[in-house]
Order: sequence, then structure tokens, then C-alpha cells
Amino acid sequence: MKSTLSWNAMKRKVTAKTIPVYLLAIGLVWLAKPVPVTFVAGLVVVVAGEAIRIWAAGHLYKNERVTTSGPYAYVKNPLYLGTLLIMVGLCVMASNYVLLVIGLAVFVAYYAPFKQRRESDRLRERFGESWVQYDREVPGYLPRLTPYPGRDRLPWQWEAFIRNDEHGTAMAVGVGIAVLAWKLWG
Repeated sequence: MKSTLSWNAMKRKVTAKTIPVYLLAIGLVWLAKPVPVTFVAGLVVVVAGEAIRIWAAGHLYKNERVTTSGPYAYVKNPLYLGTLLIMVGLCVMASNYVLLVIGLAVFVAYYAPFKQRRESDRLRERFGESWVQYDREVPGYLPRLTPYPGRDRLPWQWEAFIRNDEHGTAMAVGVGIAVLAWKLWG
């Protein structure tokens, strides 16, 4: 199976919307002043966030069906939830609480509402009542305690994980962890 992690695929990920994220990540590393206790606490949050993203990516079949298996049976936006946890964890690891507050504010005030409007409309148009029912019963970011009753029981798929390019995200997160570890112990 061919990996989608190529130079051309990486260049397509650099857009006007992603450049500020990359600049903030560079700023986070540059300004990082990690200490052991916050590094370890943040690492736990980062690993949880990436685990959620890996679980979600292996279930997601974009534009093919309403995904209701895996973490999607509990939360509508597990990829965004995982990203939020990774951002929080990296800021805690770096002991950079200014960027943490900025990141949380941007996520809550702009990113989450923008994605909700854009994706809900598109999914409602594409999948109709099956999306409306799912949207009504599954929360966006705070997971249900019990799985969505109408969920699919499909297994996690390596092919979906690769197609959704989560391996690229996992590698980037790993590099971030390594750089912060180097700043702490190097």
C-alpha cells in the first residue's frame, strides 16, 4: 500500500489556514521552558489526544457514509477533540500558558464553531436524515457515556488510518515531543 506522505502531499497541507498553526508550533518550541512535572503531565494529555486521533482515523471514511463506529459512537468530532488535547498537552509540556490560553480561545471562539457550521451543512446535504439523527444524538466534543444506539460496528482499518494521513500527524506530534524532551533534558 502506497503511503500518502510524499513531498507533494506535504506541500498541499501548507495553506493560508495552516501557516499560523505552524508558526505557533515553532513559537511554542522556541519559547518552551519545560520542567519535568509539567512535561510528564502534558505528555499524558498529548498521548491521549493522539490515541483518540489514531482510533478515529482508522474508522473515518470521508464522504462515503456517516461514520458512527469507533470513537464516533461517543463523540461527533474525535479528530478535533484529539487535536485539542494534543495542543493543550504540548502547551503544558512546554510550560507555555500564554499560547495555551490563545489556543483555547481560538479553538472555542473560532475553530469549533466554524467547523461545526461548515461540516454539519455539508453532511446534512450529503447524508440527509441519517446525519440529522446522528447529529442530534451525539455531542460534538464531550463524549457520551454510552455508545450511539444506531452506531455501525465496523472494525478499525489500517487502510483508513493511512488514507486519512494520521501517520503524518503522529510523526509531527512525535517530533514535537522529541524536541521538547531535548529542550528539557538535552
